[in-house]
Formats: sequence, C-alpha cells, structure tokens
Amino acid sequence: MKTSTLSRRQFGLGLGALTSTALVPMRTKAAQRYDVIVIGAGLAGLNSAVLLADAGYKVKVLEGKGRVGGRVETGYGLETRPELGASQIGRDYARVLYTADRFGLELIPEDRDLLTFSSYLDQTWTRAEDWQNAPQNPLEGEDREILPVMLGPRLLGRHNPLEDLEDWLSPKFAHLDISAYALFKQNGYSDDVIKFAGLNVMANDMYSASCLTMMQDQHRGRWAIKNFASGAKVVDAPYGFTEVKTGATQGLAVVSNIKEGCEALPKAMAAHLGDGAVELNKIVGHVDMDKTGVTVETLDGSRYAADYVISAIPFTTLRRVNITPGLPPLQTKAVHELPYSNTSRAHLLIKEPFWKEDGLDPSFFTDGTIKMFWAVDNHTGEGAHVGYMVMTGDAASRIDMMSPPQASAFLMQELERIRPASKGKVEMVGFKSWENDPLIRGVRHSFAPGQVTAFASEMKKPYMRMHFAGEHTRTYAIGMEAAMESGERAAIEIIDRTA
Repeated sequence: MKTSTLSRRQFGLGLGALTSTALVPMRTKAAQRYDVIVIGAGLAGLNSAVLLADAGYKVKVLEGKGRVGGRVETGYGLETRPELGASQIGRDYARVLYTADRFGLELIPEDRDLLTFSSYLDQTWTRAEDWQNAPQNPLEGEDREILPVMLGPRLLGRHNPLEDLEDWLSPKFAHLDISAYALFKQNGYSDDVIKFAGLNVMANDMYSASCLTMMQDQHRGRWAIKNFASGAKVVDAPYGFTEVKTGATQGLAVVSNIKEGCEALPKAMAAHLGDGAVELNKIVGHVDMDKTGVTVETLDGSRYAADYVISAIPFTTLRRVNITPGLPPLQTKAVHELPYSNTSRAHLLIKEPFWKEDGLDPSFFTDGTIKMFWAVDNHTGEGAHVGYMVMTGDAASRIDMMSPPQASAFLMQELERIRPASKGKVEMVGFKSWENDPLIRGVRHSFAPGQVTAFASEMKKPYMRMHFAGEHTRTYAIGMEAAMESGERAAIEIIDRTA
C-alpha cells in the first residue's frame, strides 16, 4: 500500500493552477492487487485515477463499455461529428480547462447559436414575433413577451433565492425541496400558465423533480456569468441554462469545445494512466469489503483486490451491483431511488434553409412528439445548417419505446408532417438515447421532491472502503466540471485517510 505524505492543501495547490438485481459473475480468477480500484471511466472516475496515480498510488480503472468517456461521447463516425453527450466547457470550468491544457488539447469557441423559435402548440403555429399577441398566450402584461420555450425556466428563476453555490444543500432552503408544479401553484400562477411552463422545466416533468436541483443549475450559471463573463451579452437558451456570447476573437472563449472532439479529453486522461491501467468491457457485478481491503469481481470472473474502491458510475448502474456489506439505509435509498432525467436527440444536417419557404422561424418548440427542433446559425443564412431534434422527459420516453432506426424514421415523418417545407431538405445524421444506453440509463441525475433534504449530502459520504464520485455527487459545479469536481473530492478523501 502506498503511504502518502501529501496533505490536502498540497494536493489542492498541485491541481489548482487554474483555481435490484445483482449481477453474478460466471467464474472466478485469482485477484490482482492495487491500492485503489475505480469503477467507471467517465470524467469523474478518470479524474480520480489520474490524481491518485500522480500521487503515487497504484490504480486500476474498470469500465463496462468498450470505450472511455461515459456521457462524454463524440460522434466521430457521423457527418457533422456531433457531440452526443457533454459538449460545453465554460470559462469557469477550472478542472476541465486545466486538464485539457495539461494534455495539449486545443480549445475552440463554441458555435451553437440557435436561430429563432416558432411555437407549435395545440396544433397551431405561432411565429416568435407574433407570440405576444397570440390568442393562446395565457400570460399578462410584460410576461406576454416570454416565449413558451423559455417560460418554465423564467418563472423558476423568479423564485430562485440561492446566493451561495452550496445553498441548495442548506436546511434554510429545505422548503424549496418541492416540485415545480407546487412552487408555481404556491405563487399563484394560473393553470393555463402552469401548463405552458411545464413544457420545459429542465427536468422530466414539473412534478417529479425537486426545485432545489434545478435552482442550483440556474444559480451556478448566474455565478459563472458574474465571475467569469464580465461584459458579455447574456442569452437565454431553450434548455433553461443561461449562456453567454462574446465578440472577443482572442483568448479563452466564454464557452468552448475541444477541437478534436470532447471525447478526446477522457481519452487523453486514460492514455496518461498508461497501458493496462484502464480495462474496457469489464462490467462489475460484486464489490466485497472487509477490514483488510476490497475485492471487485466482474462478470467475466476477473477479480481485483485493493485497499479502496471508488464508484464513479451512475446510481442507475450501481444499483445492479452486489455490495457486501450492504450500504447504510440512506445510501441504499439514494442508490435505488435517485431518478435520472431523460434526453434523446436526433442529429441533423439541414441541407437547405426550408424556413424561407414556409415563413416560420427556423427553430421551433412543440407540445407534441418533437419537443424542440434546433436550427444552428451558420452565420451566412444560406446553404447547409446543423440541426437537432431534442426530446426530453416524457417526450423522450415515448420516442425511446422505438428502436433507434424506427425512432429516426418516425421523427423524420413527423417533421415533414408538421413542416412540409422540410421534406427532402433535412437529413438524419444520427440518433442517441441516453435512457436506452444500458450502462448509463439517463442523461443526468434529477433529485425528486424531498430527496435533496433526505439524502443529497449523505449519499456521497465514504462507506467502509468505498468512496463515491460522479456528477450526481456534486456540490458546487455543473456539467463536465461537476464530474471532475466529484472525482477530485473522492481522490482527496483517499489521500487524506492514507496520509
């Protein structure tokens, strides 16, 4: 066992340049011995592994898929090379930026300006410029200017009192551990307003997610703008996240991507660990712990022994792993009950700007099968554009009842039905459902009402020799940075207890 003399402060300064059913194995083999075993080769697990390896620990990473990256996945084989998962790197993502720079990855400004949105609600089209005076607009006064695609996030933001990045975990705000529906009703919004607001509330629906987790996302975005995007123009995005754009042509962009594709980041991290440190296609079935160490067993019968283990996989996957002794009650409840929100996305090539024919806005938002159609500005107005069909929540779950080829064909038929001008001018490039990804089962965690108060702080605490990482265990960050933050925390926990 590596005995480290690295203190928490020294470790932080070294990094801070930028300030259920158990799965049963088929057979057994002799265990291989390590200091730490990391389960999962997403950003969280890889960050833990890199930091521990750099501190002198012998680390093994076990990944169930045939690739590293988790929910960071670049469609290298698809036209337009879309990002199928995580894609945006904020200027406040210190750990992501540091790691990309360390491994020589080039950042480029994010270029995903969405063209304006029409609305297709109750089978009626309304252009963005006409929404304010539309008869189906249920809002009053200045609120009538809020487009349906932004209504849920706007109303949530009005009642978001968070001031510090960890306020969402404070007992002071426990009264907000309720659904968006309950929040809107408490504040006197009409049923018609709530109906429209519920179409896009940054969760599966307005009933099943805690306001606290949505408010933390919003507040983290505000904090980033205040501290890292001074002077930039604020732009409301249809997902409810606040993005910023800047005219600067030099230096670090407000929002960046990795030129080689975001999947290049976990690939570089895995390569840094060296040959054999990361094993792919190793689905973990058992984790057995006692006072002397941990044994991890995979479905192919391979066995690995270590002093400690870090679980860096989603709870949707961990709940299928047999852990002995069993987790404490609150952690067991969290692992088996924490919901994950759903997103399915069709990646498109818009060969011609068909909106010039039908007179509607290029992008649109609906209460039907296609929840959102995003047309990305190519900055010329002519020729080909990148596009997406984005289904979230129940809309995604309905599409996910089909196979990917069936879903792709159906979505193209539906697009042509509601916007005939698109026929022959849009090509399906690829389709990705995170709900149907077998070792992921959801695009991100989404605490249900009451769960933040019940176990958000408890579920990430070490148990015996097991530590926990993953974006679902975050405290301060969001997105890719949340995964990196959690991996750093788990690594520091092990360094502290072995120093």
